[in-house]
Amino acid sequence: MNQPDPKPSRTKVRSSSWTIAITVFLVIYLVLQWQQGQKANHQVELSSKQKSGSYSRELTDQKTLLPLKQVDQQAPAKPNQNAHQTTQLNQPIANDASTTTQTATSSPVKIKQIPANSNRPPPVEVSKRTGKSLPELGKLRDLGGQVWESTAGLKYGRGSQEKHRLLHIMRHAEDQPDRPGKHGVFAGNGERKKVLALIDEAYLQALKGGKNVQKKTQGKRVVYTVDMRRQVGFVGGQVGKKQGNPAAYKIRLVLEGANVITAFPL
Repeated sequence: MNQPDPKPSRTKVRSSSWTIAITVFLVIYLVLQWQQGQKANHQVELSSKQKSGSYSRELTDQKTLLPLKQVDQQAPAKPNQNAHQTTQLNQPIANDASTTTQTATSSPVKIKQIPANSNRPPPVEVSKRTGKSLPELGKLRDLGGQVWESTAGLKYGRGSQEKHRLLHIMRHAEDQPDRPGKHGVFAGNGERKKVLALIDEAYLQALKGGKNVQKKTQGKRVVYTVDMRRQVGFVGGQVGKKQGNPAAYKIRLVLEGANVITAFPL
């Protein structure tokens, strides 16, 4: 009998081996492709999270800067504030056209140029007869380092028991009936912009001089007492309370150059 030819079986074995090799190669290739896809998705997810976190931080920074920008819309604010004092310093200032109107009608004098050591240009001289409104007093712009400059060129920086001159000035925006002695309280219902507008107006009158202005020098400091010729507040504290809180018509300014030390009505 004839024996079967062994060659076909060898061909089948070789064919099976190639099939297995190709299958294994395809499996490995698919696994590698799947892993690369997973890595790409992971990178996209990380990038998305980073962008989301960056955007969130940007929104937080904008919310932090917003109160300072509201101090004076004419100039950008700088985030140099901290803790509780900063919260009080950066309260938004309400716009009140009555302050400008009152200033224009009560002060017929022309505005004099402010000292040269102030960075703010002098307010534009406008006569009462022209019908044009005076520069809006009491607005602030941030000079950096927790120093703010008013429309008239007065500077408010760090100092006093309250750690900042603005905080000290605002102690005179409301009465303290239990405080010993007299306590001058500005008109304006506690609004900082109105208080600072009165101080700006008194400062400009002090620079102009006149019978309603008294000036004294105490070392590096200059003390102005300006008769505003209208009520600008009242006398509070324990003494003022006993006297029935009489009206105040004068403003006292204590300055070092253009830097405000204190200001209050009397």
